[in-house]
Amino acid sequence: MTSLDNQKTTPVDELAPHFDLFDPVHGERLWEVMSYARSSCPVVKTDADDGYYIVTRYDDVRTVLEDAATFSSEQAGLRGVPIAQPPLTEDPPNHLEYRRALNPYLSRSFLARYEDDIRQHARELLDKLVPRGRFEFMTDFAVPFTSGNLARVILDDHNKERLTRAIELATEISSAGRHEAFFELAGLAEELLRERAESGSERDDILSAIIRATVQGRPLTMEERVGATTILFTGGLDTTKAALGSIVKHLADDPSLESRLRDPDWIKGDLDEFLRHASPIAFMARTVTRDTEIAGCPLRPGDRVAIHYASANQDETRFENAAELRFDRKRNPHAAFGLGPHRCIGLHFARLQIEVGFQELFKRITNVRVPADEQVRSATGVVLTHEYLPIEFDIA
Repeated sequence: MTSLDNQKTTPVDELAPHFDLFDPVHGERLWEVMSYARSSCPVVKTDADDGYYIVTRYDDVRTVLEDAATFSSEQAGLRGVPIAQPPLTEDPPNHLEYRRALNPYLSRSFLARYEDDIRQHARELLDKLVPRGRFEFMTDFAVPFTSGNLARVILDDHNKERLTRAIELATEISSAGRHEAFFELAGLAEELLRERAESGSERDDILSAIIRATVQGRPLTMEERVGATTILFTGGLDTTKAALGSIVKHLADDPSLESRLRDPDWIKGDLDEFLRHASPIAFMARTVTRDTEIAGCPLRPGDRVAIHYASANQDETRFENAAELRFDRKRNPHAAFGLGPHRCIGLHFARLQIEVGFQELFKRITNVRVPADEQVRSATGVVLTHEYLPIEFDIA
């Protein structure tokens, strides 16, 4: 029996101490391991990546996320972050200052000014895709749709060549995982930020808000400005594309859901259940700053902790029949957008894109399904997304 076969058949209690959240083979057993952990060992100590702890229960995830003094966000990526990415990698009080500067520009009311642009972008993509009768949803629609919207809203650049390059780089980061593309995008962001700052033009948009922002009474450094710009761009792409793909996969598996998605009010409640059931972001990381414990598990300064949002959203003690899509939940305090002070700053932008994307999609198509000769492929790691999601449909 090969090592690969062993990983697929190892008893779950033996696999858990070695579980690697980035390993595709381990990823095939993710929900089995998380279920075991929530019931038997809610804070899993794994020796993967030099060792870290996985927090799996909803209440424990909330405890970590609401205690920034004990669990620092400075290294919010489990394997680190290439550059500081405020506000994601900031702790209080700096984190709050970044949020105050950016929140007004990511509110639902402010983003409404971009709705027509988002809608037009969806239409232009679908004009090319729908006549085919089938297309690969992630690469052909979800990624270009979200990256184009992010370029318009975050960068708001009049240089079409640079805007196109930003979209290409974001796509390479998201779809191909090319590490170098992140630094190229950061370089492009710096170029745009310098240009905007030197022009002295006062514009009412996110990029100008980043340039005007202050922390502890001082302007942001260029590194901080670049970090804030790139995390808004790349973070927004991954979460929204994953949510779009997840909902389409649900639709292909259960055609009866189409009637719900065609109801204009679905976005007010049903979307939260879709997000809870299949969280776009699986986990983020924290670093322990002082002696503490979670669910009886002792933690020491320097310990790395993976806070598993997706597992928290499957916690039966918080969500009855958690493995099922249940649109009749009276309360749905899911962790798909995070919890506590670091709750996703771009959640309103994500919701707007999802709403508009499906409105435009259902004007064109019906009866979405995965072709009989195709198979869906899913990714493992931070973003729980579909790498390959072919669909066919009837023209509406």
